[in-house]
Amino acid sequence: MTGTVPFDQPYQGNLWRLEISTHDGRTFANWRKWYWQGTDLRPTRQGTTIPLERIVELHDALGAYLASEPPLLK
Repeated sequence: MTGTVPFDQPYQGNLWRLEISTHDGRTFANWRKWYWQGTDLRPTRQGTTIPLERIVELHDALGAYLASEPPLLK
């Protein structure tokens, strides 16, 4: 299952990646931790997968949170 990668976040030598992909005719957003094995990037079991049609809900929820709370910046 490979697809489009709209967002990567490096963290402590690993990579958190958002990947949009299709499996068995359904499209999903997959947010997963990846690690380097030599020169290859490999996924871990850490992460979550949600149906793509729920992304609008997630976007709205994050937007509402950011509108009511100042972002935590470090």
